[in-house]
Amino acid sequence: MHGAFTPLARSADRPDPLKLSSRGADLATALKVPEDTSDTVGQLCELYQDRISLLEPAIWDSECTESERVSAIQELSDALDVLEVEAIGVYLAGKRVSRADGIMFPSFCLLTHTLPTHFGWTEWTDEAIFYKRPRLHAWWELMQYKPPARKLAERIRQDVDALQIRWGVPVPTLARRTLPKHAV
Repeated sequence: MHGAFTPLARSADRPDPLKLSSRGADLATALKVPEDTSDTVGQLCELYQDRISLLEPAIWDSECTESERVSAIQELSDALDVLEVEAIGVYLAGKRVSRADGIMFPSFCLLTHTLPTHFGWTEWTDEAIFYKRPRLHAWWELMQYKPPARKLAERIRQDVDALQIRWGVPVPTLARRTLPKHAV
C-alpha cells in the first residue's frame, strides 16, 4: 500500500448501514452461483475482504476525519487497480458468475453512486472509477444485465441517497496509480 492508512474495521462501533456484506451473499444466492472453491475465486474474495470492504466505512462514516477519508479512498483506488489486474474473464473469476461477483457487486454499487458525486471521481475524466480499469468496467456493465443485480443496484442507490452524505471531499488518485502495463 502507498499510504499509512489503517483500514477502518467494521465493528459494533462502526456499523454498516448499507449491509453490503449480507447483500453480497444474498446476491450470490439469487444469482444461483455454483459452489466454487477455485483459487481465483478465493483470492478475489480475500482481496475484497482485506483491501476493499475495510475501506468502505470511510465513505459513509461521518466520524472519519478528512485525512482518514482521503487516505482510505486513495487506498481504495489502489485496491481497485489490483482487482483490475486480478480479474480474468467476463466475470471477475472467469466465464461464469461466481461468489466473487456476488460479494463485490454491492460494493461497486456504493462506489459508483458515491465517488463521482461526493469525492470528485468525475465520469469520463482521468479520475473516473473505471479509468484504465476496462475489465472492471465491462464486468460492471455485464452484471447490470442480471435482474437481481440490477434491482440491488437501485436499492443501494436509494439507500446511499438516504444517508445524505455531506462530508465529501475531492480525492485525486491519478498521480498515485501505478498500473502494470498489461492492465492499461
